[in-house]
Amino acid sequence: MGAAERQRRYRERRKAGRRVLQIEIDEVELTAALERMKILSPLDADDDGAVLQAFHKMVRVLCQGLADDA
Repeated sequence: MGAAERQRRYRERRKAGRRVLQIEIDEVELTAALERMKILSPLDADDDGAVLQAFHKMVRVLCQGLADDA
């Protein structure tokens, strides 16, 4: 992907009110939390795509819940 494409995608995200964050997290703690929250099946704990999808869902749920409390 070239610089122009990265810039275009950056502008689209910012216009939509989104941002990309890089985090470092313990994978065992994350999968355990997602399993306890019933967002991730224990059978999918080794599937990086499923863990990422579940993490995104957890963040959306948490953000929505906090917005509802405001």
